[in-house]
Amino acid sequence: MKKVLFSSAILFLWACTKTEQTTTPPPPVVIQEESIKFSTNLDTGTFYIADTLPLEIKMNSTLPTDGVVYSITSTWTDSSKQIFKLDTTLKESSLSLKIPGHKRMGNYSILVNVSSKKTSTNNSSKTIGAINIPTIPAVNVDLFPDLNWNDHVAGKNTLYDFNQDGVPDIITYKRVSEKSTLPAIFEIKDYLGKNIYSFNLKNFKPSIRDSLHHIIIDYRDLNNDGYFDFGLSYMGEWWTGQNGLSPVNYIGNYICLLLSNGKLQYQPLEILDEPNKALSFNLTIFDWDFDGKDDVLLSDLNRGDYLKNLGDNKFLRDQLTKPPFKQSIGNKLDFDKDGKIDMINLYINQLDENNRYTSSDMSQTLSVLSKNGVTNYPVVGKKLNKYIYFIGEVESVERVNLVDGDGDGDLDLIIGSALSKVNAPWEYKQEYFENTGSQFEYRQNFIEYDKTLIGELQVWTFDIDNDGDLDLFYPTYKKSNLNGPKGAVFWWENTKKGFKINKNFRLKY
Repeated sequence: MKKVLFSSAILFLWACTKTEQTTTPPPPVVIQEESIKFSTNLDTGTFYIADTLPLEIKMNSTLPTDGVVYSITSTWTDSSKQIFKLDTTLKESSLSLKIPGHKRMGNYSILVNVSSKKTSTNNSSKTIGAINIPTIPAVNVDLFPDLNWNDHVAGKNTLYDFNQDGVPDIITYKRVSEKSTLPAIFEIKDYLGKNIYSFNLKNFKPSIRDSLHHIIIDYRDLNNDGYFDFGLSYMGEWWTGQNGLSPVNYIGNYICLLLSNGKLQYQPLEILDEPNKALSFNLTIFDWDFDGKDDVLLSDLNRGDYLKNLGDNKFLRDQLTKPPFKQSIGNKLDFDKDGKIDMINLYINQLDENNRYTSSDMSQTLSVLSKNGVTNYPVVGKKLNKYIYFIGEVESVERVNLVDGDGDGDLDLIIGSALSKVNAPWEYKQEYFENTGSQFEYRQNFIEYDKTLIGELQVWTFDIDNDGDLDLFYPTYKKSNLNGPKGAVFWWENTKKGFKINKNFRLKY
């Protein structure tokens, strides 16, 4: 048997797997936001504000991709009251706002913050200070050297705007010169010096006698067309001699009405021309017969000579019956708050040039004539004097106004007096009498008094600090004398516990 030999071989098989090295992707490229920077239009210092704050914010850095959050908070710091809050997201590099509500007198803080919408930690903020300094709407009399400011202020309460342009107006008159033979010229001007309307009696009636150079002025809407009409009473007294040695001649009365037929358009109507009579130094427009139409009292109530308003610019001369009160110091306002103007009259027994009383009636009475008749209120707590002539050093009551000074809802009495001085400037003061419902009682020092400051006879009312109540102020000042003797202007802030002198203000005109 043949033997076969086998050779064995070992076969090795290797399984090989391809392994790739793991690589970590590079991190995304992050663009670093530029630090927020911004500026505003109010960065230059404290901003003085009257109401609306004009705020403009401008980014001074690159605007983040997702935009920014503008956050503005305005706070009245005097009362810790937040008055405005805004958070808004914009992809704009600027923001312009007009922020309202800064009416109250005092200090404001405006916090402005700008932050990235994506990265809240990327932000910037700043605080802006603002101050509301109230404005006094008084007129600079230096602009009107020829006007009669005593008459402009008398018997009125606050500002009026006849042409409705937003600027207060002045109604008064001027003489051509102190000793001119030409009648006075009635004028309406505004506080900025603009001439609005004038009426020259000589042009209307060329034959009128000369020297009617004093005008008593009153106004109401006599023809119910929505515009005020005027009553002008010219009083004629003319010096005819030399060096004051010859007497003056009284040359009578002349009264005309300026009846409106549109805004600042007037038709003159002559209603009285009495060359040789001294009717009265008076003219008062009021609804004297309570028929709903304002009439024209030509004299005083004792005489009762008046023009009854018949409507349609027609008037009938007539006589009033028994006078409702003894006419003395008057004003007109809505005393009972029924929407209709009432007549206010303060009676004080007058003293003549010899310090003798002109009547036996020693009462001090405030009379209110309304549609319901006459209500008389005693004025008590202080003896008041009124002089026909200022001779020597006397204190004389000359003006009245009414305002709710104590916040109880009714009107209290303010009396303006002059203290005449010999060879020295006069002094003026305002005194307060509280309305208790049955009488007016004197409240000493309720109106702060400083005789070193400017003084006038008539105080006016206006909400100077925008807090909802009426403050007191004098409606005129002399810019040329602001730093001179008794030239410093001020106003009285109504605190409900008294009117306090406030020297923090700006003059509006």
